[in-house]
Amino acid sequence: MLRPRNQSGFSFNSANSQYPNGLANSSGVLGHYLMPHTVAGGGHGESPSLGTKPTLNGPNRPINMYIVRFRNTRNGPRSKRFLRGYALQVGVSLDFNWATPGFGKEYKKALFEPPASVNLSGLGECLPRWENYVEIDPKVVDAYSIPVLNIHMADGETEIAMIRDMADAAGEALEAVAEKNIRTFAGPSAPRWAIHEVGIARMGTDPKKSVLNQFQQTHDIRNLWVMDGSGFTSSACQNPTLTIMALCARSCDYLMGEMKRGGECSLPNPQSRSLPIAAWRALPASWQTWSM
Repeated sequence: MLRPRNQSGFSFNSANSQYPNGLANSSGVLGHYLMPHTVAGGGHGESPSLGTKPTLNGPNRPINMYIVRFRNTRNGPRSKRFLRGYALQVGVSLDFNWATPGFGKEYKKALFEPPASVNLSGLGECLPRWENYVEIDPKVVDAYSIPVLNIHMADGETEIAMIRDMADAAGEALEAVAEKNIRTFAGPSAPRWAIHEVGIARMGTDPKKSVLNQFQQTHDIRNLWVMDGSGFTSSACQNPTLTIMALCARSCDYLMGEMKRGGECSLPNPQSRSLPIAAWRALPASWQTWSM
């Protein structure tokens, strides 16, 4: 399992005479339909600390709140400005009141009486678009002399409208709980910092329009599997980790079943669409003689 960008880089850098556009990329789809989450809209507010005091090294509770998607749901309100939806992630923090004026005893006292900061940040779905893609940059290499990726990513009309709605909704929520000094934000989200990248080796039934089948097995090379977020055809507005794990378990179950049945997909076979012949001949003899 590799991160989607790394997976695409691996495939592109493994191009050969049989797959000049990248390993298992006869469709030309590899690297396209990049979908990172949209995180650029939200708001901040202040509330009473209710007697809680800040500390320099005190414990930080790993607990936040989460407002589930409420736009464009099956029975909820619809937006005319954008497709799909987003959630609001809520964080509360308490720091010393460094901006307090004064000095001496009163200043020290005021340091320990800050308002709590409440932050609402949207996490939205990004639509799959061909023009959002990654490609090899042959002029730039990493520390191991391997060409790195160029990332082409821009927001579309839906993402831009969604970001604005995130800010509006965050402001309404903060006002509803009587927060003070409310500030909202709606900036551009590309390039993104929420690295939930999915979708650049998408699944599908048509080998001409997709890289993987429903079990995350490449159409071109039967013993090559991509078990990460690359196969996603849409991103949703939730963290993708659990879905990645579920799909991986499903694919592994299928793979083990095929191996038990002696199916084509489990090991290289020069008679099937598997590894190139040169790579097959380089494998240990024990592999070459296994019955498929």
